[in-house]
Amino acid sequence: MFRFRHIIAALILVAASAASLNSVGARVVHPIVFNDPTAAAPAPAPASDGRRLFATAGHDELMALCQQMHYKTLCTTMATLPGVATPEQLLDTSLRITAVKAAMAAMKLDAAMRSGGDKGDGMASSLQSCRESYASLVDSLRSTRDTLRSGGSSADLMTELSAAGTFSTDCEDIFDERPELQSPIPGAQRHISRLVSNCLDLAAIIKEQP
Repeated sequence: MFRFRHIIAALILVAASAASLNSVGARVVHPIVFNDPTAAAPAPAPASDGRRLFATAGHDELMALCQQMHYKTLCTTMATLPGVATPEQLLDTSLRITAVKAAMAAMKLDAAMRSGGDKGDGMASSLQSCRESYASLVDSLRSTRDTLRSGGSSADLMTELSAAGTFSTDCEDIFDERPELQSPIPGAQRHISRLVSNCLDLAAIIKEQP
């Protein structure tokens, strides 16, 4: 009987040890991950900083083109605008913006005419002449742009832009002839004449391209 009790006690200890090992094993088992040294590293996510990306070749071409203009900074500003990637698009954008500037100048002259009245000093007639010149400039620039976009000849472009060049300096000439009068838009006059000058330069360069 004494021996039988010892056997029973031994079996109980064995069973308890087995249960304990199973319990511990269940808690400590973790997956093992092996790194494959031959696996390719994941590609980094593409950077995106929200800035407009240029086709390098096209952008460089426009920047080099602007160095041939009389007013380089004006040209490079136009060249960085959205939708400008070729010399033709640069000219089209320049024509459009110049026409807008000329129309704004005409509006300012209208306002000056309304507020100044006719004092008999020639100011009213000078403002009227200036206003008409800028209106003609707007029409000329729009016509040039239509010719460009419809695939017109380089000769037609140059003819229309030459007329635009005359209209762009008319107002300055008017006030130069009357030094006792002061133009209400001297800054706009200079800016518009420079824009038109760049349009002429650009059209001449496009004309020379094969």
